[in-house]
Amino acid sequence: MAGKRKLGNASGDAAKQPNGGKKHKRNGVKKPALAAAAAAPALKKVAIQANSNWLALKANIQKKDQKHGAKKHDLDMHAHKQKARVMKQEQRKQQKTAEWIDNAQILAMDCEMVGVGLSGKTSVLARCSIVDYDGNVVYDKHVRPVEKVTDFRTHVSGIRSHTLKNAIPFAQCLKEVGKIMKDKIIVGHALKNDFQALMFTPPKNMIRDTARYRPYMRRKMNGTKLYPKSLKNLAEEVLGLQIQSGEHDSVEDARATLQLYKNEQFAWEKYLRSTKNPGSLAGVAPALPRAAEKPKQSAELKKALDLSDDEGFSDDGEESAELKKSSKLLVPDAKELAIMEYGE
Repeated sequence: MAGKRKLGNASGDAAKQPNGGKKHKRNGVKKPALAAAAAAPALKKVAIQANSNWLALKANIQKKDQKHGAKKHDLDMHAHKQKARVMKQEQRKQQKTAEWIDNAQILAMDCEMVGVGLSGKTSVLARCSIVDYDGNVVYDKHVRPVEKVTDFRTHVSGIRSHTLKNAIPFAQCLKEVGKIMKDKIIVGHALKNDFQALMFTPPKNMIRDTARYRPYMRRKMNGTKLYPKSLKNLAEEVLGLQIQSGEHDSVEDARATLQLYKNEQFAWEKYLRSTKNPGSLAGVAPALPRAAEKPKQSAELKKALDLSDDEGFSDDGEESAELKKSSKLLVPDAKELAIMEYGE
């Protein structure tokens, strides 16, 4: 009976617990859910952390975008300012440039000379250089003189004996230069010497000589005459350029002269346009220098100083007696010519 009772209790227990055998399985199913529930706060924390990281990254990206936009704005402003600066420079350039003058018709020229004759003091052409308004070389050739060279003046001209071996004949140079300079405005410094060497003189209204432009000339103390400055001094004073420190370069000198003309082009051309008979000088004369206390000079010293200048002009452009006397062409006599021919 006891055994039956135990069996009955067991069956009763089984009846009370119909799934009694599956109790452990239920507990096994509930454990992952509990683990997931327990892990939920941690996942939420990770999600919050990831969300905060994303927000920080997003804020950083926005800051970079703002900085990029600011930089782009700054670049745009810089470009705008640069454009305005260029336009202002163009306006100033137009103000300096005479609108009624075609700049394509402007050429600058410079020549280098060598000496011929017994003393080598007679100057003849050895190199001719021409540049356009933009400074581009239009013509630059060495010229073989007709007469025998007795002084190459290398320390000034830069010409040597081997330089003239492949030089063109003088007659060819005259034809080529004459063709280039036809109907052109010629800019140069002391062009009278160059034209004498080229045996070519354009009309006076087509010449722009910086040696005869009054604002570029100087006066002696309490003097009324105007004297030209050297191209070297003018380039240093006006342009801040160091030229002719050794051997001269005719292309460099032509460009320096051209720049001197450009600096005064508007005023220069305006003066010529408003003046019917400008004479040999152009522009408005510089003011008279103030008198300064200085020791009295003897008559001999004063005369020597006066004669030491290359040229002298009155305010109306008339040449001084010394200039007229020194500007005469030196023509060798028959004896000198005979000696030269015999030497050749």
